[in-house]
Amino acid sequence: MGPCRRRMGAITEAMRQACAAAGVEITTDAPVARVLVDGGRVTGVRLESGEEVIGRAVAANVGPRLLYEKLIDAADLDPSFRRRIHNYKVGSGTFRMNVALSELPDFTCLPGEGEHHQSGIVLAPTLDYMDRAYLDAKRDGISREPIVEMLIPSTVDDSLAPPGQHVASLFCQQFAPVLPNGRSWDDEREAAAELIIDTVTRWAPNFRASVIARQIHSPLDLERKFGLSGGDIMHGAMSLDQLWAARPILGNAAYRGPIAGLYMCGAGTHPGGGVTGAPGHNAAHAILADRSPIRRMFRAR
Repeated sequence: MGPCRRRMGAITEAMRQACAAAGVEITTDAPVARVLVDGGRVTGVRLESGEEVIGRAVAANVGPRLLYEKLIDAADLDPSFRRRIHNYKVGSGTFRMNVALSELPDFTCLPGEGEHHQSGIVLAPTLDYMDRAYLDAKRDGISREPIVEMLIPSTVDDSLAPPGQHVASLFCQQFAPVLPNGRSWDDEREAAAELIIDTVTRWAPNFRASVIARQIHSPLDLERKFGLSGGDIMHGAMSLDQLWAARPILGNAAYRGPIAGLYMCGAGTHPGGGVTGAPGHNAAHAILADRSPIRRMFRAR
C-alpha cells in the first residue's frame, strides 16, 4: 500500500484547502434531487431540501446511469440517448466490509507483526482459486471462497484506532450485484459477511476472535448508500465497448453529455475507475475550453 493509498483523505483535504484559498464555497451534506435544465442548457441543481443552486455549469461526479436516469427529467433528453444510457452496462461483483480489530491478523504463512500488515494483503493464492470464485458467483451469486483484499490503515496512522487495536477494510470479490432465483441481498448480506470472515480466518486463525465490530456493504448497500448503480465502484463496466471514446457512450465521451453546460467528471468517463484523478482533471479542462472566447465564437456560428 503506497503513500497515496495510506491517506487518500489527505488528498481531498489538500484540494479543499486550495479551493478555499481561491474563494470557493464548499457545501457538504446537501444531496441533489434534480439537475435543472431549460432549453437544452443546464441552469443549476435543486437540492433535496428544496433549495436551488443556480450556475452556468454543473460537473457531475456520479455515474452516468444515476445522472441521466434519476437526476434529469426524461423530457430533457432525446429518446435515443435515454435508450443508450439505459443499455450502459453497470454492475460489480464486490462486497465491502470494514472491521474493528482487537489485534492484527496473524497469518500462518508469515507469523507475527511485520511490514506485510502495511501493504495490500490479497487472499487469492492461485489462478484456479480466482476462477472458482468467479464461477461460483456466476452460478450461485456468492463465491464459496471469495477473493479478499485487506488494507489495515491503522498500521500507518495510529490515530485511527485505540492503542493496540486496529481497523481494516476488506474489498471482496466475487459477489453478483443481483442474486439469482429471486434471492435478496437484504436476506443474505450477513451470511456473506460470515463467509468472508471465515475465509480470512482460514489464513489468519486469530481473525474471527479479533473482530470487535463490523460494517457491511453488499452490492445493494453500495447502490443505496453511495449511489453506485449495480454496486459498481467503477461507475460502469470497463469493457472494450465502454472505454476510450465509448465511455460512457459514443458521441458523448468528451466529458460532455447532450445538455449544454453539464459535464461528467467521474469514473464513468475516460479513463475509467481507479484513484487517478484523471477524469476530473480532463473534465476541468473541457469546462475551461468551453468558456474560452474563441470556443464560444465558433459555437455561436
